[in-house]
Amino acid sequence: MRNMLSSQAAANWNSHQLAQILCHCFEGYLVPFNIDGDAFATRFSAEDISLNDSKIWLRDGEPKAMAIITRRGQTSRLGAFAIRPDLRGQGYGKQFIQQLIDEARERGDRQMWLEVIVGNDGGLALYKRMGFVCQQTLVGFHATGSTLFRPTGELLEIDPLLMAKKMMTDGRLRLPWLSAPETLYKLPGKAYVLDDVAYAMVIPDARQPKLRMLYVDTAARGKGYAKKLLTLLHERFPGLSTAGSIPEQVAPLYLSCGYRQDLVTQYEMLLKF
Repeated sequence: MRNMLSSQAAANWNSHQLAQILCHCFEGYLVPFNIDGDAFATRFSAEDISLNDSKIWLRDGEPKAMAIITRRGQTSRLGAFAIRPDLRGQGYGKQFIQQLIDEARERGDRQMWLEVIVGNDGGLALYKRMGFVCQQTLVGFHATGSTLFRPTGELLEIDPLLMAKKMMTDGRLRLPWLSAPETLYKLPGKAYVLDDVAYAMVIPDARQPKLRMLYVDTAARGKGYAKKLLTLLHERFPGLSTAGSIPEQVAPLYLSCGYRQDLVTQYEMLLKF
């Protein structure tokens, strides 16, 4: 008879321990996964992790699965979900996801989001069985060696909170969790504005600078500001890449500015309660 698994809140561990557990549970995953304690704290605090709602499942004291739950209001998100290789394919995924869904309903959540990598057929099938529905495909981009044209203009650095507030006033804006203004302003990045209408958020890492968001005022769209801003950022931050959370429908913009699309893509999925 198999030993039973018990779950505990992630609040019982610190960020360094949680990072180790997450990497441990992601062993042998479709895409290699690695994160340290500092990066874990930075990333998931910006995503509004709920340590009391996030779960670790253990058997004989050993972590066997982990789920990170992030929450905003009555919306929750499965920010990460990993099961050790020796438990995969035995029905535990369905059991654990059902527990998370039941707990979300009990606390009054109205919906739950998640992202799943395209090619993770088992994960995708599981989430569909649990009632999640694909909403859109999310992609990422890398700048190539040269830009396709040379725009003029000056990027002015501003407080990231100002950019977030600007985005929050756009009532029609519905962005993936990782690109939402509620996430952006808490990241250790820099925000820039071009001509008071086009905004960008960049994590200026010397090894791999990351573009986290591009936003243009509604009245200024269709006038080339996004393309101009992308190209200026390309020149200022060699090797610039984006997070893999860009809606696929805006891919032509990035491709026209000398960016190439990453091979890894994700589905954004939603479960309404």
